[in-house]
Amino acid sequence: MTVKSTKSGVSKLSKTYIEKAVDLLFIIIQIFCIIALFKIKNFDYMRMASGNLFFWLIYMIFEKKEHWRIPLYIRIITLLSITFNDFLGEYLNLYESSFIYDRLQHVFGTYALTLWIFFVIQQIVQIKLTNKRLTILFIISLSFALGTIYELLEFMEDQVFNPLIKNQPSLLDTNLDLVSDLIGGIFAVMHYHISMPLKTFLFPFEQGFSTK
Repeated sequence: MTVKSTKSGVSKLSKTYIEKAVDLLFIIIQIFCIIALFKIKNFDYMRMASGNLFFWLIYMIFEKKEHWRIPLYIRIITLLSITFNDFLGEYLNLYESSFIYDRLQHVFGTYALTLWIFFVIQQIVQIKLTNKRLTILFIISLSFALGTIYELLEFMEDQVFNPLIKNQPSLLDTNLDLVSDLIGGIFAVMHYHISMPLKTFLFPFEQGFSTK
């Protein structure tokens, strides 16, 4: 029993260090991206990259304060989706030079963020979804909601700041983005149901119940 608890403690400690290292690496890359965008005077993309960095810093504060936990894999792909958007898409300008990149980023970004918010919401409401059909419906609904909110934010960005490069150049682009978001949501459902580590992941409130 003591050996098992010791191994569990070491494992949790190692995971915590990895999470901190991942967060630190993301922050460094994001700061570099913001500075690089400033140097080339791309203030529209610099503002977006700054907003994404601020978003994750706020999440980190809430995560520590509320003792939230998300699987390490979900953390990594979420940060990768932000990095791919800001560094590859905006700084390296793949959104403009590659038509397919925007579609792929929407698929991967929705896939990652849907799983991330799926775990966050469960911890906020202190309920773990176990019903298969309800889980599928919930994850697909999340992907639709995220895609819609993202398109609304792009619309507001275009109207308020009038950037040189429009986020929504056409109705076709918006519709293709929404289709890509749906595909990302389907991937999130498939991954969740074939991944035992995600389905058996213990939330803090479950760990608390098991110790009483």
